[in-house]
Amino acid sequence: MRARKEVVLSAGALNTPKLLQLSGIGPSDVISRLGLTVRAHLQGVGNNLRDHYGVRMVQHLTGVRTFNTMAQGLPLGLEVAKWLIGRPSVLSVSPSLVHLFWKSSTALEQPDLEYVMTPASFREGTVGLLDKSPGMTVGVWQMRPESLGYVHAVSSDPREAPEINPNYLSTTYDQQILIKSIHLGRKMMATSPLLPFVSGTANPDHSLQSDDELLSWARQEGITAYHMIGSARMGPDSDPQAVVDDQLRVKGFIALRVADASIMPTMPSGNTNAPTMMIAEKAADLILGN
Repeated sequence: MRARKEVVLSAGALNTPKLLQLSGIGPSDVISRLGLTVRAHLQGVGNNLRDHYGVRMVQHLTGVRTFNTMAQGLPLGLEVAKWLIGRPSVLSVSPSLVHLFWKSSTALEQPDLEYVMTPASFREGTVGLLDKSPGMTVGVWQMRPESLGYVHAVSSDPREAPEINPNYLSTTYDQQILIKSIHLGRKMMATSPLLPFVSGTANPDHSLQSDDELLSWARQEGITAYHMIGSARMGPDSDPQAVVDDQLRVKGFIALRVADASIMPTMPSGNTNAPTMMIAEKAADLILGN
């Protein structure tokens, strides 16, 4: 198949760099290892990968109804019935019902943390996997992480998944901010309106108090927020890591654009869905010449 005008690549921050590398566009060493011809050496293809790395703190509760008790046994049957007739039901709610932007330090002018909360305890902090006992979950991630990772194709077969290494918490700064966010999250879950319902069980366990212990817990139980960006980032010609120009065109090519989260030069402060849709809107305008 041949394109008469141009190709727009919108495969996301993981598959876009993989497809570019398989097309011979990217770091020459990565492409050569695949036995492919290097068409353009662009060092930034697959590099500069960023993501919001989050932890979810669970506090078990007593004497109060949460989604855990509503989603099992007879109460679950009632929730199914309500969902079938279009009434509000536990089956139709988001995993995160409350969002909060806050600061890791009072000296900051702008928030650098995003918290999410739901009246349910998730097993081992995994979203959607409910505990049997009632509880609440508070998740948090650093809004502007500095850690950079990479995506590399590992085979010339496009059906094979790439190697993905986000390098979470690889900078001391990211580690310090996440530790502060855990302390703040614990403080939120121990406020006076909640204390009457708090039981002794929590994750991380209350016995984990030192920064080293909490960092070790975060490394073991933290998860992606699915906000990966930056692996084909936009930038001027003076930036050796830039992959696309301000028209979303891949550098060195006339008829190839990228329109997805991979072109973001840095991490947006919040969730990435809306900014990605606006990249698509802007790309449409650029293609139409508006």
